[in-house]
Amino acid sequence: MASQTVHDEGNLYKRSNLKVIGYCMIVGLLAVTQGLDIGETAGFLAMPRFNQDFGSYSAATQAWSTTAGQQTEMFGLLLGGAIVSSAASGWIGAHWGRRFGIFLGAITAFINPIIQATVTTWPGFMVGKVISGIGIGFGQTFVIPYWSETTPAALRGMMLVALQGIINVFTFVGQCINEGTHGLTTRWAYRGPLLTELLAPLILLVLIYWIPETPRYLVSRGRYDDALNAMRKLRGPTYPEEEIQEEVKEVMAMDRIEKELEGASRWRDCFQGTDLRRTVVSVIAILCQEFSGIAFITGYGTYFFSISGVTNPFVISVITGLCGIVGSAAAFPLIKFFGRRPILITGAAAQGVSMLTFAIVAVAAPGSKAASQCLAAFVSLFIFSYGATWGAVGPVVLGELSSTKLRSKTLALCYIAGWSADLLIICGTPYLISADYANLGAKVGFIFGGISILVFIWCFLCLPETKDRTLEEIDEMFMNKVPARKFKTYVITKNVQGISVQAEMDVLAEKVAVSTVETVERAV
Repeated sequence: MASQTVHDEGNLYKRSNLKVIGYCMIVGLLAVTQGLDIGETAGFLAMPRFNQDFGSYSAATQAWSTTAGQQTEMFGLLLGGAIVSSAASGWIGAHWGRRFGIFLGAITAFINPIIQATVTTWPGFMVGKVISGIGIGFGQTFVIPYWSETTPAALRGMMLVALQGIINVFTFVGQCINEGTHGLTTRWAYRGPLLTELLAPLILLVLIYWIPETPRYLVSRGRYDDALNAMRKLRGPTYPEEEIQEEVKEVMAMDRIEKELEGASRWRDCFQGTDLRRTVVSVIAILCQEFSGIAFITGYGTYFFSISGVTNPFVISVITGLCGIVGSAAAFPLIKFFGRRPILITGAAAQGVSMLTFAIVAVAAPGSKAASQCLAAFVSLFIFSYGATWGAVGPVVLGELSSTKLRSKTLALCYIAGWSADLLIICGTPYLISADYANLGAKVGFIFGGISILVFIWCFLCLPETKDRTLEEIDEMFMNKVPARKFKTYVITKNVQGISVQAEMDVLAEKVAVSTVETVERAV
């Protein structure tokens, strides 16, 4: 999808999407930092030197370890920071734009590893985790709208799928770095991995000056000339000027209709009119993603393996990370040839089977070698299926379902809900799996497997299909109250509740034409 050839009025145009892909990949450096943080932090809990510096000595086990309370605190504060930045991103995105939010994410992503690598006390390390969470929150709530609002419809799914792919690749890189340093007897066992997180945000801070704002955000603020110029920069010289103008006019027309029918872009507007449905579906979608059990696996995977009798837990963590990468790679052909609905429905089924299977085996043969091997195998299958389905396609759905005027606020609500669910899972997991508390161990799979069955049913009944639709076409379907299972076959009419989109585009054509003339005159 990097380029496409189109016949238009007898002329042959070869449109290249390399420019917009390049801009998106620069913005995606925030996902690099998130992946490294996920892969490295989970391994710290099983790292002897980290436990010696920040944990306590247990006479029973004759080893240093962090307590369940410390583990809860570490991940809880990280997610608390993500919730705070997600809440702030709604206002920041609506008033200052996607680009400024990305800048804030890069700043915080650069500061946090410096703090974590230099402090020698647990409270100081926790300050770094809070800032890390703030950066992750900004990354999630601004990368998705930037990518969804700048890419052409045919490329949008493939582009957004890459988000989880980047996270998985660099989670794997982080796990590999841990594998190489965890045996060191000095503080560099964990300081070295932390300092590798500095490069990506540094590159982003250097390049962000040249990244254009999204045309849809600029239209929502009434900056039509800037929107047209941004679209020209994103599409590049291979796109004909007439096509760029038509795209901007359609965005402007739908923005006017949406504001006329749905009102302003206040927080309460997320829960009114057709935006209520979009908000509810988006929030439930992210909760389905989080309650799959992915937060439990990524947060406590290495520790979980070590207490479940799996030999070489670091090696198994690297293997599961590799499975995530393979799953993310499989998502690209899946998103190209299949819709969002079948991918997510199949993913829910595969994740449920994985969780339930290793839980059943743990009950049937507790503590056995077969049970530990089954655990490793089905966690790997879970990670693969998550990477190919919910992990990759979930962000695609979130980027497509919300309206342009409320996208920042809707995504903020989604990630507040998502991070809160993560917080519940992360804080509760040590008490569920630890031998000192509920001692469920691998039987925790019954909880997440049961939830996956409910997710399967919800997707079938309520999740709309948005494959190959422009954001404005999706707006039309929601405002015309098309049922979820009819999205796939709906024929676009360019008519929203009796208002003609084409008529609005004709009215706006003069404004765009004037802007084009002024641009040419300035160039001359």
